[in-house]
Amino acid sequence: MSRTVGREEMEETGSMHSAMEASTNPFNIPRDEEIFKHREEEKMRKTEARLAALQAPVAQKSTFASRMQATATDEARELLRQLRPPQGTGKLGPTIAASSAAPERRKEKENMTDFIAKKREIFLLQMSLDTKRAEIKKLEERARQREEALKKSEQMLEEDALRFDAFLKENDEKVQEAIKRAEVEAKAKQDKVLEIKRLNTAVAALRSEMNKYEEQLEDCRKYKDFLDSITPQEWFEQQAQKLQRRKDAMMAEWQATCEEVRKRKEVAMAAKAKAENDYANARTQQEAERAEKAHKDAITYLKEVMKEKEPPPPNLDFKVNPDEEEMYFHDPSQLLAVYQELEESNLFYIQNAQETEEALEELRAKYRDTRARMDAEVESLNAQVVSLQGAIDAAQSKSRRLKDRTIENVGALTLSMGNTVAGAGAISLDQLTTKVADVYVRCGFDADASIGTLQMLTNIESKLEEYLVVVDALPGEYVDSMEKSREKDRRKIARDEKLALQQREHEARMQRALERASAPVFKKTGKPVMARSQPLQKKKVVQQDDRNDDEAELEAYLARDML
Repeated sequence: MSRTVGREEMEETGSMHSAMEASTNPFNIPRDEEIFKHREEEKMRKTEARLAALQAPVAQKSTFASRMQATATDEARELLRQLRPPQGTGKLGPTIAASSAAPERRKEKENMTDFIAKKREIFLLQMSLDTKRAEIKKLEERARQREEALKKSEQMLEEDALRFDAFLKENDEKVQEAIKRAEVEAKAKQDKVLEIKRLNTAVAALRSEMNKYEEQLEDCRKYKDFLDSITPQEWFEQQAQKLQRRKDAMMAEWQATCEEVRKRKEVAMAAKAKAENDYANARTQQEAERAEKAHKDAITYLKEVMKEKEPPPPNLDFKVNPDEEEMYFHDPSQLLAVYQELEESNLFYIQNAQETEEALEELRAKYRDTRARMDAEVESLNAQVVSLQGAIDAAQSKSRRLKDRTIENVGALTLSMGNTVAGAGAISLDQLTTKVADVYVRCGFDADASIGTLQMLTNIESKLEEYLVVVDALPGEYVDSMEKSREKDRRKIARDEKLALQQREHEARMQRALERASAPVFKKTGKPVMARSQPLQKKKVVQQDDRNDDEAELEAYLARDML
């Protein structure tokens, strides 16, 4: 309701504003009633003009051709009369207003300049009218669009209000449903808690009962183990033979079943082959029909037989159920007889036990003496082990330092110490020893086979430190220039070696190409050899040592240097 009142106030304010500016601005949009009133007046004016033209004398009437050739319409003459007041005639003759005031008088002679001026005035007037009409249409379209936009906005507001009301209603329903569901879930939770408590109580009772049964079972197992210990060995051998006979019977039964299935399949295949042979050798229609029927029956029987599968082999690894296992003792008198035999045999065992105790006491005395002597020897050996371990640790640390220093100096040299596989980039220890000896001789030392690799590396290091001291004393510019020249020579040597390697590879490729070209052409004759199936190969499990070849070789090399 408030939106409708506001719209009416806006329309009244707009109409007042348009009425105030109607006299000054020709582009204002008239109200709806003015537009309809203007249309009615225009229609009445055209009706009166048509009636006046019908009642006019013949002399005042005009033809269609004269109206089409007219330079201006009545409305244009009226507008020109209002815009430009009539003026007196000049040198060029009467003006357009004077000529429009008396249209019935046609001048015989008219100047071309006046005609062009009239045409120009008419064109300008028509252009202004077109501009006004276009502006009026544009304003009307804009007003229509604004009105449609307002209607759409009102409709969207109403739809939003309806959707909001529906959302509130749906939200209230969801809240009520959630409350009901929460109450149901709370009740179900309480029931579940009570059920859990009851089940926990039952589980505790069952666990206590199981513990009692387990204790009884443990006692029974102890008694069984005791009875088994005093049972004669011949009884266990008889039980093992009985179990073996049972397994043999099961295996024989399985083999007989498999043989029966295979025989049925062979009989079915023979019946099918016989039926096919009879059908092929049939001479009359009746024989052919009988043979065809027999062939179909044979095929059906063969399909049924082929569906039958051989039973799986019996499980021969089973054990006898303790409930079904037989016991040696069935009468208490048997147990008493065994006790009597044990008592008689224990007399001899008692005498032997006494003698054994005396011998054991002597052995214990000897053991104590030997233990004291061995403890002293062990202490001395432990002291030696500690000293040797210290020497080994020092040697290993020195070996690690030398190895790290060698890796830093060589750069690309890599000793495969981990899971790396010895390949094209790895260098063996023999090659490394040879390289160290070559560098040792190049540094100015005499070749001596008695000197180890570590000693040679130590001498090379000392020589290198002397040279570094000398280099530090030299001027920096001289050192830089010499480094650049050495680097240039090194790159040149590397480039020459690379070019020589490429040349050798090229010559080798050319040699192989010449050999292939000069080789005789081998033409295959006869039937091609058929590929044979590969025989079955069994997987071989190879137990690999955790240490790789490089580690073993390095340990052997270090052991050799230590010796």
